Amino acid sequence: MTKIPESALEFQHHDWNGIPSERLPDGSQRQMIWGERLTVCRLRLPKRLVTPVHTHPNEQMTIVVRGPVLFTIGNEQRIVTTGDVLHFPPNMRHGATMLDEEVILIDVFSPVREDFLPQGTVRPEKAVAPLDLFRLDGKVALVTGSSRGLGAGMAVALAGAGADIALHASEKPPSDTELSISSTTGRRTESLTADLEDRAAADRLVADTLSRFGRIDILVNNAGIIRRQPAAEHSDEIWDSVIEVNLSSVFRLCRAVGRHMIERGGGGKIVNIASMLSFQGGITVPSYAAAKGGISQLTKALANEWAPHGINVNAIAPGYMETDNTVALREDAGRNQQILARIPAGRWGTPADMAGAIVFLSSNASNYLHGHILVVDGGWLSR
Repeated sequence: MTKIPESALEFQHHDWNGIPSERLPDGSQRQMIWGERLTVCRLRLPKRLVTPVHTHPNEQMTIVVRGPVLFTIGNEQRIVTTGDVLHFPPNMRHGATMLDEEVILIDVFSPVREDFLPQGTVRPEKAVAPLDLFRLDGKVALVTGSSRGLGAGMAVALAGAGADIALHASEKPPSDTELSISSTTGRRTESLTADLEDRAAADRLVADTLSRFGRIDILVNNAGIIRRQPAAEHSDEIWDSVIEVNLSSVFRLCRAVGRHMIERGGGGKIVNIASMLSFQGGITVPSYAAAKGGISQLTKALANEWAPHGINVNAIAPGYMETDNTVALREDAGRNQQILARIPAGRWGTPADMAGAIVFLSSNASNYLHGHILVVDGGWLSR
């Protein structure tokens, strides 16, 4: 492609010698320059030629090198002459009538006029702006446990980045989250319910999502429960329930969605929600700590198998967050003060603090990240 001047206005002084000229059926002659962002067209138009009123999606600047010429712009007409410059926004109706003299015009189009490219021309790929890597337009995300708390916050964040969302709750449809997404982003949502203590629920949830959206590009395994009981009294019922919801159902959801992504091709994103107790033992929550430790290892195991398929499996480990699961801790004045004293940020986290992390791990910005546990903890683990 020919190197083009920095300013579009410089084209009127550009040396067009040596640039091939093409004679068009209407008797005009056209010379073309193509750049990364612009198409430039120099036209030599015979007198009394009429170009029909038309539109195109490109922004256009027209430099009158030799005039005069009668332009139709929208519903108005005006005569322009040598040295005049016209600007046409995208989709502006315009046309031109040559008068009693030959006319020379230079049209500058942005972005490139693909319809003007010679047959067989391969356009170079456009450079991707860094922030575009975080866009999720056209993607479908299934977010479990999204009726409130961190799950609701992450679902809203993903929708804000352009994704359509399958919202999950264990019993009551997450209507509040659905309303928040529709009112702030306009993205499509579907509300689904499934009791993840039921071993068959994960497969049903994935199948239900696929029947409504036709695809799953992002899976966020956020649903979880916590039961506090000292280890010596920790019952089998509590252990089984927490392990089933927080670990076993996560594996089943990953398995079902991973199979879909592999069969469909094109990769995908799976984000599991780990915890500070993926790194530490905690107190009176042995089943929760065991499950969240398992989430960390499951994330790495699946990443090892599925990275070759373009599937990124990572996890977020939230710190101490203001959710239903931490009400007891926050209401315990002594324990609350101990926790705050260790957080360098000096506060409990909120669902909004998860937005950047979840969009990052769900987007093309994290394409080379596999098996990583991203800690969002206000600095807790650094203390």
